[in-house]
Formats: sequence, structure tokens, C-alpha cells
Amino acid sequence: MSEVQDAPAGGGRGAADAPVPFDLTAETARRMAAIVHDIARVDAVAITDTSEILALAGQGCPNMQPGRRVQTDATRTALRTGRAAFVHTKRDLHCPVPGCPCPIHAAVIAPLKIRGYTVGTVKFYHHRPDLMPSFIMRLAMGISELLSLQLELEEAEHQRELLAQARLRALEAQIRPHFLFNTLTAIIATSRADPERARALLIEFAAFLRHTLHRHTSHATVAEELDFVRMYVRLEEARFGDRLRVAFRIDPATLDARLPVLTLQPLVENAIVHGIAPSDRGGTLTVAVRRRGSSICLAVADDGVGFDPTAPAAVAGAGGGLGLDNVNQRLIGLCGRGARLRIRSRPGRGTVVAAHVPATGPALAIDREEENAWPSAR
Repeated sequence: MSEVQDAPAGGGRGAADAPVPFDLTAETARRMAAIVHDIARVDAVAITDTSEILALAGQGCPNMQPGRRVQTDATRTALRTGRAAFVHTKRDLHCPVPGCPCPIHAAVIAPLKIRGYTVGTVKFYHHRPDLMPSFIMRLAMGISELLSLQLELEEAEHQRELLAQARLRALEAQIRPHFLFNTLTAIIATSRADPERARALLIEFAAFLRHTLHRHTSHATVAEELDFVRMYVRLEEARFGDRLRVAFRIDPATLDARLPVLTLQPLVENAIVHGIAPSDRGGTLTVAVRRRGSSICLAVADDGVGFDPTAPAAVAGAGGGLGLDNVNQRLIGLCGRGARLRIRSRPGRGTVVAAHVPATGPALAIDREEENAWPSAR
């Protein structure tokens, strides 16, 4: 058995296989290392590119400081193979510096990748002379997936490979930190009690976002939008527990219809963050989608704190919401004025945000009877 044990899965193309047109910067690395160190609670976290140490958070080796070359054979192996390494003893690091007063006794070295190519590593360090806890090893694999995804998003944004519409990019910029880091904290908390569930959520989350990243289209089917919403809701359920209750009322006849991408998820996020989260009792979120003639009727309702819909901020953000104005303007631009968001809210009773999106042609006018059939803010 080798002294440095490769992870049983997660291979790919090593750093030497092909050039990658993206630089993992020291600024990005410092930000990532600080966040990961805070949530993982290990002795130290380091991030490297393919040749240099870019960031260190926590107490590490005096010879493994930002700006210096990668020191250990263990890290070089992870870079070359594109596979994670689990290092169980100080000797297994294969450090070339004799007599170094290094406090590190164990480590997990996980590759960071963009489109399958290794562009760096994230390293979790353990100072005690015993095995790295198994949940930390599993956690490191999940976090490396998420950090790799973040790098892919930054690369795509840098190269203008994301969707061309500016408002869609703005929505993605608002959603990304919440997905990649804020909900990660909740998953870390779950990992203490149920590490396997937490790892499954991390991997599923990264895989799903990776799929959406490579979808070069301005529209998605209702089924795809709902998959995205359900993923987001599962992550929020890990954070809120039984304070968040969710109901889907979906007409199967709508699943193949196409919507502007990222139409539903910002409405759901707004309902949870600004409607249900501030409520001491939590609340129920209802997502409804049905067909009416040639239009798709969408509604997201919550029974949370509500707000005054006559306030100046109401139309733009439903009480300070996340991107509702962007969604509204995108719907109007792509589908016509009839597709604009309708917002109905009562303080202490909840909020409904709804729209009619046409399958083809201009949006249909919404009559009062149809509007009253939406889920209500009780």
C-alpha cells in the first residue's frame, strides 16, 4: 500500500495534461481559504495553483507560506494525477526540508478543477498525530467540488461564456454566493450528525450547477426550472429544518413548456429569505405552475411576514428581495408587458408573486378571476 493513499474516485486530467485559459489568483484563493477554514474547523487550510502556494488560513508550516513553491511530493502527486490524496502521517507528506518545525501530521489534499483539468489544490491540515477524522475527509471532497465549480463560474464569466443577457448574469451573480457559501454552512452543520447526507448534498449540488453552467440557452423547460428549485429547497430545508414547509402544485401538462431561464428560483429564494426566514414560526412555501391557453401561469406564495406592497421598494424587491426586478424586466423584455410580475402581500400574512408567461407570442391579459385563483397570502 502506498504511503499517500489516493481517493477511490474523482479522477480526471492532471495539471500537465493541457493548458487551462484561467489563472487561479491569490485574491480568489485567500477568499476561498478563509471561508473554508471558518466552516470546516480544521487546523489550517491552504490553496495552491499548479506550482505555488496562494493562500494559507490557520496555523501551517513556516515553509508553506503564500508566494512559495509547492513543497511536498504529496501535493505534486495530487496535481499530477488529478486525484485527492489522504496523508496519514508527517512522513507521508514527503517534505524536502530537513528539520522543519512543521506542526502538520495529517492532511487531505483535494484537486481543484476547471472542466476536468486540475488547476490547483485545496489542502486541509491536521496537527495532531492521529488520523484525520473521516467526516473531514468526506467534507474535503465535497468542498473541492464546490470550489471547482466556483472557479468554473468565474472562468465562464471572465470569458463571457455565460448567457449574453446582462440581467441573467446579474441574477447569477446574486444567487451564486448564496448557493456556494451561505448554504454550505448549513450543510456543514448537517455533516456533524449525518456526514453521508451532507456529502451527498454537496456532490449533488455541485453536479447540478455544473449542468446548468454548460447550458448555453436563454430558456429552460418547466421541468428543468423545477429541478433547480427543488435542489435549492432541499438545501434550505437542511438549514431551516421543520420551520420550512414546501408544497408543489404542478400541472404535468406544463413540464415541457419553456420559460426564460432562472424565472422560478429567484421567486422562491425571495419568499424564503424575506418571507419565511424572518418569521419566528417559519412558514409554508407554495410553488404553483399550470397552463391557461397558450400561457404558463406561475405563482410562488408564502405565509411569512409579508410587507406593505405600496412601499417604494416593493416592486423592485418585495421587501428587499433578491433580483425580483431583474426577473420582472427580463420577463417584460422577452415576453411582453403582460408577463410582468404581480405582487400581492399583507404584513403578517404573507406574499404571492405571480406571472403569466406565454408559450408563444405576447403574454395574455390576466383577468381578475384567474388572478384570484393563485395561491393566496393568507
